[in-house]
Amino acid sequence: MGDLPDIIDAARIALALALTLYALYRAAQAYGRGTQARAARRWAPPPPPQRWPLATLIIPSWRERGTIEILMRQLRALDYPKWTAVVVAGGPDGTYAAAQAAAADPRIVVIEQRPRGKNAALNDGLRLATGEVVVILDADTQIEAGWLRTMVAPLAAGAAVASTGNYLPLRRTPFSLHGQMEKIAAYQIHGHAHLQGSGGIAMRRTLIDQLGGFPEDVPVGVDWDLDARVAAAGAARAYCPDALAYTERPATLGEWCKNELRWRRAHLASLFRHRTYFFRSPMETLGSIYPYAVGWLCAIATLAAVALAIAGPPDLAAAGLTVWAALIAWAGLSRIGLAIEVAAYTRESRWLALIWAPPFLWYLTLAASCIATLTMRATTMHFKGPRHHIEHEQPSAHS
Repeated sequence: MGDLPDIIDAARIALALALTLYALYRAAQAYGRGTQARAARRWAPPPPPQRWPLATLIIPSWRERGTIEILMRQLRALDYPKWTAVVVAGGPDGTYAAAQAAAADPRIVVIEQRPRGKNAALNDGLRLATGEVVVILDADTQIEAGWLRTMVAPLAAGAAVASTGNYLPLRRTPFSLHGQMEKIAAYQIHGHAHLQGSGGIAMRRTLIDQLGGFPEDVPVGVDWDLDARVAAAGAARAYCPDALAYTERPATLGEWCKNELRWRRAHLASLFRHRTYFFRSPMETLGSIYPYAVGWLCAIATLAAVALAIAGPPDLAAAGLTVWAALIAWAGLSRIGLAIEVAAYTRESRWLALIWAPPFLWYLTLAASCIATLTMRATTMHFKGPRHHIEHEQPSAHS
């Protein structure tokens, strides 16, 4: 029997081979998933309904001077038979006055927002909403004339009672396009229809009343909380790929990290609020806690490897480093398939240039997951993502 250094060398070779085979397996699996989803793609917009319901848009706008004016112009150009809008505006930057000045349409009502968070603003707007359909729209979103018609169509046709639109980043960088890959995989390849505020959310008023409105003790993660409540109620949701909306998404590393930490905290809060939904089965539980479990596993393994390197015997330190490296490599390789999957689905090889982004950003997600579990008290009622006040030039859709 060989000594420990020989065993460690043999283990390194075996682990390298195993990781290589794992990477190839993940790549092949992703390619197959993408091509199968493309072959099965049968989405078509629902036929025009016999009657378009009155739709009321509720637009919370806190510190949105410079962006709310852009959206106001686009509201007035909406191609929809019957709509009203309630803009709930506030903040120390003069957003309320700016919204009042920009409204210029009797269908748009502007009220002042209290500094109590997004859900409180939604409830204030809901009290003035008269539509059968209520549409939640972020103030920094930019919409096309046909956006509202496409959003409401599944509800008007009776195919769903809630829908969400297709958001595209105003700034295209590897970080914002990584979000696009995740969106394509979730909505178009895997067939999910999670409600996402970046693209807008349309809901039957009866559903909102059934849910009891919007809970005002939710500090962040309003979209996740709403989606969980809608899903738990068994309500049918629809994704509307033709309802294009352009919005600010994290486009730099700093913006991405700040946003990811915020959303990890929001996700944790949502898990605790809706335990019976997220932990309803072993597989659902595993999926819900996966980033936190893997994050802490990697963190503990890193600390153990460092401790062995500092104070352990050389052979044991080498063995610990080998195990740590294999674990970290496995964690990154688990995300290598995203770009391949999306490229196979869209038949656009340009996504392969971003194959590095999912593993790299997954490591940061794992770190953010650990930090979030320790800093839940740092959650704030108001969070403002990047704002660059850019009018979109209708960039080519990345689905």
